Amino acid sequence: MNLQSHRYFWVDALRGIAALCIVVFHYHHFYLEDAFGRDAIPPITEFPYASVVWPLYSSFAASAVEMFWLISGFVFAHVYLHRPTSAWQFSVARFARLYPLHFATLLYVAFLQLVSLNLVGHWQIYANNDIKHFILQLFMSSNWNTWSHGLSFNGPIWSVSLEIVVYAIFFCSLYFLRRRPIASTIALLSASWTIFYLYSSDLPFLKSGVFRCAGYFFLGSLVYLLQPDRNNHRLAIILLSGSILVILGIHFEIEDFYISGFALAAVSLAARLDKIFPVSGFRLSALGDISYSVYLIHVPIQMTALVLADLLFDGTREFADSYLTLPIYLCISVVLASYAHRKFERPVGAFIRQKLSHPRPN
Repeated sequence: MNLQSHRYFWVDALRGIAALCIVVFHYHHFYLEDAFGRDAIPPITEFPYASVVWPLYSSFAASAVEMFWLISGFVFAHVYLHRPTSAWQFSVARFARLYPLHFATLLYVAFLQLVSLNLVGHWQIYANNDIKHFILQLFMSSNWNTWSHGLSFNGPIWSVSLEIVVYAIFFCSLYFLRRRPIASTIALLSASWTIFYLYSSDLPFLKSGVFRCAGYFFLGSLVYLLQPDRNNHRLAIILLSGSILVILGIHFEIEDFYISGFALAAVSLAARLDKIFPVSGFRLSALGDISYSVYLIHVPIQMTALVLADLLFDGTREFADSYLTLPIYLCISVVLASYAHRKFERPVGAFIRQKLSHPRPN
């Protein structure tokens, strides 16, 4: 069986597109005079190219985070439901994949924030940059526990922080998922949404957002398990279900309904495209390869620009109104993410896996 049968290239491409949506959504950060200046951000209708890309400036694009969670569930089901793995192997794989770039960007952002505070007099973009939140960030626990008081340092890591707990839930459930995959996935999906909606406030020590993340994650696993048959009957059912969820969500103003409906339809279509146009998906999958790098690097790029604007240009934010800023920002984010993926993320991850995968001496 060749490599293409082992990887969903179009799904990976969708993950990359979702990362770029988040990059554009965070464009409003360029208007922040300090970490508390969100009320002064102009309406998105005044942003560059607003007439064309206004959905990407809006909360619609922010829903790409939920798309990440759903795709993670899809990929984890594909990788782990049919392959034996130990707790050690699973943990090493997750650590090697996620931690090196997180640690590097955390140190860089901490340095930038100290420079900004000492030379300019204020934080950039996020304000909870104390020792407690730095320690929480070090352990990738910045937003799943009740010790956290909001976004800090490299803020986008919040969604990955929630996924860390969901990964543990997934691994602990593998015994049941492998024996009764669909029934167990539905049970975990139902339990996650039930806990989230019954306990919308935080649970003791654990933030309820963990179970919202888990709901999307196991929805993605279910989408994988219900891959279309040859006659596309399952695809039609999934697309119809997604459409119904979108309509119900909009009508009753239930955000998770229309987000999950749109996301499951998009991922299902991407997975189907992998069966029809695998070569095209292979070409686009490079976007998915750098999606994590794009996600973690774009805010440090913004912070760098804001610190330079404060230090060299009297704190002006007029550059955010320029039609050159968005394409330059996107290009820098993609180029640096590609470089970080090739030169840092991938080799460091491989080094960690090699060192930690060797049998330990008795």
